[in-house]
Amino acid sequence: MSIANHNDPLECDIHRKPLQSRIAPRRYSYVTMGCATSVTMVGSRAGTAVGEVSADVITPQQKKIVKRTWRYLANDMTGHGKKVFLKIFEMNPNVKQLFPCRDVTGEALLRDSNFKGHAARFMQAVGAAVDNIDDLGSSLSPLLVGLGRQHTTFSGLQPEFFNAFTEAMLCIWQQELKERFTEEVKAAWKTVFDYLMSRLKEGYHLETIENPQIEILQN
Repeated sequence: MSIANHNDPLECDIHRKPLQSRIAPRRYSYVTMGCATSVTMVGSRAGTAVGEVSADVITPQQKKIVKRTWRYLANDMTGHGKKVFLKIFEMNPNVKQLFPCRDVTGEALLRDSNFKGHAARFMQAVGAAVDNIDDLGSSLSPLLVGLGRQHTTFSGLQPEFFNAFTEAMLCIWQQELKERFTEEVKAAWKTVFDYLMSRLKEGYHLETIENPQIEILQN
């Protein structure tokens, strides 16, 4: 399945209400790369993968820092989201080829409704992580693992592409927070980003282990 046949990678409903209220049924609905999907989790926690980053590594102080600095980033979700993706495309042009807007450039890209909508929803997803930062392991982890599993269906996507998000976000956060972006702030956000990306990669790898033919198709 090619990603070019979909509308948008990250249209999801995780930002609409606290995730804790949706844990009991353990069924999550979302759209990955524009493809509507529903995932049922057997337990409240996803499986363990090699290289897993535990939510426990995020210290109470780092959680406070993330919450405090997020308010400066949440005032323009679409604008900041667009900057993140422009930075990702700049750092790794191959990532852009996975999106419907792969042939759109310049001002046309900034005006593209698909691009703007995706940028906004991406930032809303980050906001959901901030809102649930005190309970990431049970509230957000299952959703992220399921999201990672779904990404195996996108032709050409490699798990290392997830790393571009962390690098790009830290770069844009530094630009936007300016003097507020201290080493302590950088470390706090990097820890959170590393956790989020580790859950996505965990889901991706679990799916390739369970379905070996996926890895053959991706290469």
